[in-house]
Amino acid sequence: MKVLIIDDDTVDTLSIIRTLKNTDLPLAVIETADTGAKGLELALQQQFDVILLDYQLPSTDGFELLIELRAKNDFSTSIVMLSHNDDEEIALKCIESGAQDFIMKSEVTAVRLRRAIVIASERHQLEQQVLETHIELKRLAESDSLTGLNNRHFFEERLTKKLLSSAQESSSFALMLIDIDRFKDVNDRHGHVLGDRVLKEVAEKLNRCVGYNDILCRLGGDEFALLFPIGNNKQYVQQLVNRLLSEFRSSMCVDGEFLDLTISMGIASFPECASNSIELRKCADIALYRAKEKGRNQAQFYSKAFHDQMNRRAELERGLKQALVKNEMELYYQPQFNVDMKLIGAEALLRWKHPELGMVPPDSFIPVAEETGMIVDIGFWVIETALKQLQSWLNSKMLTEDFTLAINLSPRQLTDRFLAKKVKHLLEIYGIPASNVEFEITESNLISGEWASEALSKISDLGVKVAVDDFGTGYSSLSHLKDYTIDVIKIDRSFVESIERTKPRQLFTAICAFSHSLKYETVAEGIETDIHDAICKEVGVKRLQGYYYSKPLPVTVFERQYFCAA
Repeated sequence: MKVLIIDDDTVDTLSIIRTLKNTDLPLAVIETADTGAKGLELALQQQFDVILLDYQLPSTDGFELLIELRAKNDFSTSIVMLSHNDDEEIALKCIESGAQDFIMKSEVTAVRLRRAIVIASERHQLEQQVLETHIELKRLAESDSLTGLNNRHFFEERLTKKLLSSAQESSSFALMLIDIDRFKDVNDRHGHVLGDRVLKEVAEKLNRCVGYNDILCRLGGDEFALLFPIGNNKQYVQQLVNRLLSEFRSSMCVDGEFLDLTISMGIASFPECASNSIELRKCADIALYRAKEKGRNQAQFYSKAFHDQMNRRAELERGLKQALVKNEMELYYQPQFNVDMKLIGAEALLRWKHPELGMVPPDSFIPVAEETGMIVDIGFWVIETALKQLQSWLNSKMLTEDFTLAINLSPRQLTDRFLAKKVKHLLEIYGIPASNVEFEITESNLISGEWASEALSKISDLGVKVAVDDFGTGYSSLSHLKDYTIDVIKIDRSFVESIERTKPRQLFTAICAFSHSLKYETVAEGIETDIHDAICKEVGVKRLQGYYYSKPLPVTVFERQYFCAA
């Protein structure tokens, strides 16, 4: 046992040494110091088992020295305070400040001193165990059990501290939110066990890229967060982004599976982008969403333009939820003609008259409806409303028998395995011949969805026409036609717009010839000039559609213009 006696009274020091030697303690070293400064120096140079510390010392008293010793994070020595002063308040103060025991010098005997040292040592060991347990519990509370990174709790705590210190120091830092692209596909395809191993591997890759002062955390799932100072080195952010993107350029091998994973990043800085943690998180989220929207595998820095865009999107989303209930949706009808300019069809087109925003373009709200899944309910409303209108026209004898009403289908609708049954039910309710109805799906959606073949086949079995919209833009048009039940090919407007040029005209003519040879009915949209009209009629397009003839019209205008005259 190594003992340090810190006492300015030589007589007391010698008395304590004699008393120690009269105990059965396994004494190895006894050091002495007559000042607090010497005592502190010795305590920091050597590791003592116990320090016997006089309460009253010159210059620095024993109590101040006690405080200083206990302030050292790595100090693990038990301390017994000694004093001539019989004051319970002083004793209590010393114990509360970190001493394990307090003895009156007049009561120092071999038995009493031994007991005090033993009890102090045991008490100190217990305190150390409690401290170690606390440290371990804190580590577990702040650590992600899967990856070993800091967790969400730690992140929130450090973000708050970072905001306070940066505000006080007038410095800046950045928050980067990191998300693994299409990680759900990994779990769906390979299972959650491999998915967890992927997360661990990703965590290691991220950790290799960050700096010493950077704080990397896993927030949960496949979402990570990184806090890092910016300072005057504005290039650091881009360098960090480049390192991260480079780390994920090569395939990742996990349990023998080679995976091509990428990450998307959203970055926002303090105080440039936000003044508090909530706003900073929101800004980084907006930037991350933008990175996903622009194709993933990239980083996006927050900008107010993104924010305004997100606010508008959120406004549209809120409005869409009530649009059907509030009767804000409306169908317009764009007429289709044959070469003799006889009305033989129309396309039902969705319009949204927002009470505050006015007429919202379809290309603004349809993607929102698709992403949120609201397109399923909206799409069914379109089908039912269009069929109900068609019933009215058929019953009033306003239409020819070969009239075709075209209705657009979204990819989400094709995933509904009861779609064909619902359509059949509506046809029966409204008493509409299936041959008067046509469902359109864009070529790109047709190609990307393997499930489309079965869904369209069931619809076709009802006698309803199936049309491929935007034909010619999917790069594999011909190879996919054999996999689907197709009746109509609707040639993309891009071919019509450039039809005056030789090569586009040749392509347009070839598409028409090909379609006619396979008995596909052809529709040309986007016809806007005399030349467009003449060429389409020349090559034998069955149905003609475009602004040259008419814009999409509200039902009342459509009826007044095409039925009243008849």
